[in-house]
Amino acid sequence: MTKARTRRPPFALRALRGLAALTVAGLAGVAAWTGLRSAGFRFRWDLDSTPPPPAEAPALREAPPASAPPAAAPGDGEEADTPLDAHDPLAGGRHERIEFEAYPDGRPVVSNSAVAEEWREQGLVVSFESYTADATRPHVLDARGYLPANASVHALSFPLAGEQGLEVGVLHLDFPGRPRSVTFTLFGPDLIEDFEVIAWSAGERMSASTRTHAPDMRYASGGDSGSGTATYSPGGRSLFRAERVRIEAPLGVDRISLDGWGPPGHVLLVDHLEIDP
Repeated sequence: MTKARTRRPPFALRALRGLAALTVAGLAGVAAWTGLRSAGFRFRWDLDSTPPPPAEAPALREAPPASAPPAAAPGDGEEADTPLDAHDPLAGGRHERIEFEAYPDGRPVVSNSAVAEEWREQGLVVSFESYTADATRPHVLDARGYLPANASVHALSFPLAGEQGLEVGVLHLDFPGRPRSVTFTLFGPDLIEDFEVIAWSAGERMSASTRTHAPDMRYASGGDSGSGTATYSPGGRSLFRAERVRIEAPLGVDRISLDGWGPPGHVLLVDHLEIDP
């Protein structure tokens, strides 16, 4: 008795079956990846390969990125997470320069301390937001582990979280006097292509055309002001850069928000702030 031969399916059908199997496997992989990241797991290639910073430069705490930090509830002495009212009067005071080396009364700043309204009489109030931290006030850091060798000692940045390093979140600069121009130097990792700076005027978010970013040539590579760059390596770490940011608004600047969520989450530091009414 002759045994019947088993006929193989056509090539096209076998190819479709293989593609369907690959699709199912891919969807399962994407679901697993998404679940791990939503749980806060970070893969090695997501992280900066920077070696551990020196003691005076706390590491940035890992935290999952957020699309938009939640609004802070007003009351209990905290500022509401909204810009000033559009009908508040414009500034009429004098030009102010804040270096974060001393308080307005002349006392030297206390390194690594939380601040909020210490510079209110000069036209600045600061706050901090984070999904993963309870802190609502930024810190004035002994920032020599992050700044160029020829920079000052202190800068305004994210809160310290003890031995865990710096928190990740959004630093808010509020201007009760609503000046028409604010300029400051912003320091951060050069691997971040664009430092996210969001400004508000008359209760509305300002367009990108109202602000300019340029290298702060005081920190140009090798001290060469003609090099066109302002990058440096603090303490042998990976490259950082210094940008001079200027924001102008005919109706006054209410708030400037500096977003370090990422991904990847990264440190941002502020110094040499000028308020021009």
